[in-house]
Amino acid sequence: MLNNNSALIVPSITITNSSTLPPDVSIPLATCFILIIIASILFNTILIFVILSERHLQTITNVYIINLAVGDMLLAIAVVPFDADFMLRGYYPYGTVLCGIKEVLFIFSLPSAVFNLFLLTLERFVSVYFPFKRIQYFSKKNVFISISFSWIYTINVGLFPIYYNGPSAIKVVGKICQMEFSYKFAIYLISVNFVLPVLIMVSMYFSLFLLAHKHQKQIQRLSINSLRKQSNSFQKNLKAAKTIFLLVGNFLVCWVSFIGIALSNLICGGCHPRELTWISNVVNYSNIVFNPIIYGMLNKTIRKAIYKKLFQIFSCFCKTHYQNYIMRQIESNTSCTYNSPGVSKHNTIGMPLTLFGKDSHKQSNESEADTLL
Repeated sequence: MLNNNSALIVPSITITNSSTLPPDVSIPLATCFILIIIASILFNTILIFVILSERHLQTITNVYIINLAVGDMLLAIAVVPFDADFMLRGYYPYGTVLCGIKEVLFIFSLPSAVFNLFLLTLERFVSVYFPFKRIQYFSKKNVFISISFSWIYTINVGLFPIYYNGPSAIKVVGKICQMEFSYKFAIYLISVNFVLPVLIMVSMYFSLFLLAHKHQKQIQRLSINSLRKQSNSFQKNLKAAKTIFLLVGNFLVCWVSFIGIALSNLICGGCHPRELTWISNVVNYSNIVFNPIIYGMLNKTIRKAIYKKLFQIFSCFCKTHYQNYIMRQIESNTSCTYNSPGVSKHNTIGMPLTLFGKDSHKQSNESEADTLL
């Protein structure tokens, strides 16, 4: 059901189509997969680097964001490249070990994303409804326990077909990588790791927006200073909750289409065109690209930190390039001094050597530093 190489094996049904897609379909799909890989690794790396390098960004919410970004990068590094390769070759050329790693991580990606988004939603819900108990509920110890549990649980969900069927659950049939699991596991995977947590998250966000509407009416009636200060804190937490809500919405849009097509394909015995199945994979994988973009660009603090880091890198590059240019000029003119007859060793082609000297070099650097700042 959730296999992404257009092949599914369950005890009562086997759907396999080893025919390759036409080049006018496979090449654009492979291009999309490659762009997703590059963009996901780049954007998630930038997001993780900025959060870890800025101490004021190392909040509880951002710790969960890093956890989500790591899971997205794992999918971009160890799963999507196999699909891009499959599109270009038209078959799976590797052994069962890599096939097993790929399929386990693919199944792992669904509960991993849901669990991280659930933790983010729960943290925002507690921050708005119980602001004074947030530190107690989301202490460093509890955050570490929740993240550890999320990884242990999601990895075991990915490995369950192997636990149940043994290594034979992973097969390469007709040069297509496949994982075998039961209908019961498919129902559990969707109901417990998708439908149930999504319903809980939607309920929490609905409660948050009802509370925000009620709070806004109270603010309009009263103008007490203490209430205004409380309102600022409330609005700040609510704004962060809206950003997390966008992450949840992105997840739903990307995953619902894929799961819907996969389920209907299972029920009707593979009646959908293979092109539609692969397009749903592209939509599904685009989730790992939009996550860092949504959180990185909509979060004002992180956006400023990203711009700051990019400016620092650009400034350092420009300064280094300028210094290298000056040094090349010094070496070039010094070389001309000794090779040109009739010219003093302290003069370079009629120009004072002090123009390229240490003092002038230092002055140029100071001048440029003032300009960049």
